Amino acid sequence: MRLPRIHTNSIPRGRRLKALLLLLLFTATAMTLLVGVLPAVATSSIEGVWSFNGGQIAIQPEGDGKFEGIVVVPTKFAECTHVVGEQIWTEITQQPDGSYWGLHQWFLGPCERNPARGPTAWRVLQEPNGASYLKVCFSHPGTSQPTIAANGTAAGDTYGCDDSALTAALPGSSGTAADHERLTLPSAKKCLSLRVFKIHLLDPRYDPLKTVTITLKGRKITTSRKGKYIVATIDLKGLPRAAFTVKIHATTILGHHLSASRTYHTCVKKIVTNSGRKKSGSKG
Repeated sequence: MRLPRIHTNSIPRGRRLKALLLLLLFTATAMTLLVGVLPAVATSSIEGVWSFNGGQIAIQPEGDGKFEGIVVVPTKFAECTHVVGEQIWTEITQQPDGSYWGLHQWFLGPCERNPARGPTAWRVLQEPNGASYLKVCFSHPGTSQPTIAANGTAAGDTYGCDDSALTAALPGSSGTAADHERLTLPSAKKCLSLRVFKIHLLDPRYDPLKTVTITLKGRKITTSRKGKYIVATIDLKGLPRAAFTVKIHATTILGHHLSASRTYHTCVKKIVTNSGRKKSGSKG
């Protein structure tokens, strides 16, 4: 918008001030009118954890300016469930109009993964209260590319659309754990009176553990999954009384690397003598 030019050198000082105020008022009014014609629906970054039909999908950078969608809680759009860790969306690329285009993982027959992915469109929209949600429109493999206009109107989709709610911000950046992603080990403040104990590692929120390696004195410990926990049994039988260190290395579904270690001490068993006095002795 081009503003009018006002020559003030020949205008008396009082009138010059008045002209300046009028110019400022004109500019503010023009800017208000411009804002008024902008779309009411705004867009923002697609990164985040989004809720779909009770499931959760985390959208994170894939590289080369593109994004990917990884299932972090099992998600179902029709009959088949997309499992945790599945790369459900690929090649998500922002378009000049602010929407995103990419590909969705489809199924064949009895929930068999289709090697051909279907064209998909995404757009981050806002509710009247300012809350963000993600609109996704799907087309079958080999068909047309869906589009989503700035006002949320969809076109070209051969399957339909789904809206989601923003559950949480993306846990950290790619390859880097977020502040809340930690491995929690049993306390080492007290000595261990038992020679066998269990470690329970809880999945970080919105980013479950994918692989976990636990070692004791260089020996790998067997792990198993129990719901949201990775469980390992630490067996110290046959080891001498001493300090020992448990080391853990883990990778999450989103590719974050976590590590932790803790040194424990075994307790010294009290042996009762014939005199009734107690003396220290090693626990076998």
